[in-house]
Amino acid sequence: MCYMKEIVEDKNLDFSMKWGTRSNLVYTVNDIDEIRAEWAEHVLKFPEN
Repeated sequence: MCYMKEIVEDKNLDFSMKWGTRSNLVYTVNDIDEIRAEWAEHVLKFPEN
């Protein structure tokens, strides 16, 4: 999820450059927890049907 967020937010549309420079990227547990919290906050905004 962290990597997907970075791809979406990046203004550079050249995906091949992104993949080549990010292939060894490592996320910390704190990074992942932050994205999980953002995702949960976003999902909870949807109305129940």
